[in-house]
Amino acid sequence: MSSRGQHRGFTLIELMIVVAIIGVLASVAIPSFVRFQARARQSEVNTNLKSLYTSMRTLQRMPPVDIHASGFAPDRGNRYSYHLEDGCSAFENRGVAVAVPHNPDTCVGADSYRHGGLDTFVPVPPASANWVGAADPSMNVSSGIFGSDDTWDFLVFAAGNVDNSPNDAPDTWLISSADGEAATACPTTGGVMERISSGEPFNSSSDVNCD
Repeated sequence: MSSRGQHRGFTLIELMIVVAIIGVLASVAIPSFVRFQARARQSEVNTNLKSLYTSMRTLQRMPPVDIHASGFAPDRGNRYSYHLEDGCSAFENRGVAVAVPHNPDTCVGADSYRHGGLDTFVPVPPASANWVGAADPSMNVSSGIFGSDDTWDFLVFAAGNVDNSPNDAPDTWLISSADGEAATACPTTGGVMERISSGEPFNSSSDVNCD
């Protein structure tokens, strides 16, 4: 018969077991949460690239290499930088309270004023790509506008850090006005090409699946 007022506490072993269980649950839940958060952030790049594609296709003649030529201006708070040129000779600076555009801008920087970090990322292009019926046979894995005034295509990249790890390659997407196929850079596919439809964003390097 137990005595009244006598309370039994947890033993050290019981506490250690509880801590171990919590640790196991955390090790499973935290990476899953990070991946879920990163995938949610990828919705931005899909929306903006499709918007850019639509606005570019409304132009009748080949525009200058200016990412704003079609009126493209993503909302502030963007985690991705957008690239119509590999080197970004000029880019809209969103690292300050009031964005600083130039004439022309070949890229739009990520909003580092809000999120911190770099203004522009270096996109990771596909390991290889082929474009069906492209206006210019030199179109490959470099961003830009290709062709002539009457017949032209474009390839635009977007790159950003969505998993909060600054040491890995950025999450990279592309959109093209030409149909084609490409092999992702990460995760690698051993050269296996994946079909790409005109106007559909393609993830050439995944920040969710690659570290």
